[in-house]
Amino acid sequence: MRKIAFIICVNDECYYQECLFYIERLHLPQGVELEVYPVRAATSMCQGYQQAMQQTDAEYKVYMHQDVFLINRDFLLHMLKLFEDHPKAGLVGVLGARQISLERRFYRSWDIGNVFGCNEKRAFHNELCKKEQRAAVLDGMLLMTRVDIPWREEWLSGWDFYDISKSLEYQREGYEVWIPAQDQPWCIHDCGYLNLVDYDRAQEEFLRAYGEILPDYSGQPLVYPPSNRERFALMMELKEQWKSLLFLGHIQELSDMFQKLEDERFFDTEMAILKNILEIIAEESAAQRPVEQGFLYDCGSFTQAYQKYLQVKFWLRRNKYAPDCLGNCPDISIMARQIITKHTMLV
Repeated sequence: MRKIAFIICVNDECYYQECLFYIERLHLPQGVELEVYPVRAATSMCQGYQQAMQQTDAEYKVYMHQDVFLINRDFLLHMLKLFEDHPKAGLVGVLGARQISLERRFYRSWDIGNVFGCNEKRAFHNELCKKEQRAAVLDGMLLMTRVDIPWREEWLSGWDFYDISKSLEYQREGYEVWIPAQDQPWCIHDCGYLNLVDYDRAQEEFLRAYGEILPDYSGQPLVYPPSNRERFALMMELKEQWKSLLFLGHIQELSDMFQKLEDERFFDTEMAILKNILEIIAEESAAQRPVEQGFLYDCGSFTQAYQKYLQVKFWLRRNKYAPDCLGNCPDISIMARQIITKHTMLV
């Protein structure tokens, strides 16, 4: 019996449970069994993945984010077929690049793959290339291996560049890196807002480890300078205050403050969801829906409102990709459903 292990670093149980829902729906190839290893309280992506890698004897391992949802139920059959067709393939992903980035913003270099995404402002379709392709580097949203090579936890201490490192390590050992053909995306990456606060520090670690085989980035400016980090930190302090104000009845005050925030580079996912909830409240108010029937009527904190929002979003996805197993959707207004759909679904 062949084993495939799914290894997932977890810090949000709502996302993890939804990720697990789609894993458990996958069609299993004959003679294959699944294991799932959630890693909680990891100190870095490399540390968490290395820890789980050493706990399983599965030949194939899928390292994936908790916010990746496998909507193609034949995902494993397709991935195993690619490994069989390419005996030198050691690492396979669904998004990547044909060459190492020539600029410090590595995330701008992706030019292969076909995935759905969502950042709470909008849903999007990264239809870069549908063909099967060899890659130079892969995005860490999902990485599948059939040979174990250590995660460089001694070099990389954060949550960035572990995927680029892994791509380089496999090629250093003589293996190939691939992306499969996808006529339609096999997964959704519910990635939220891009957080770059620690990006430059992590990149310096990465460059110290691999600089001799990379382009020279020394003349290029920092991706996220100290002034940006300071402003982001201030926004996170304000966010915590605003989450409380939401349940103190300061709805109009909050809405006015968001109207003045033209630069959303300093948002995070929670702030984007808070903004969407305010949009729901405004629409319900305009429609004269009673407060006791509004989106927040059964919520006593932002945490409860956040979880309710996720429940609705996940239900909308299941309605499209898993209609045979919908689960329960919170009782919400038509306006709430329309707004969450607008920000999280491709229609």
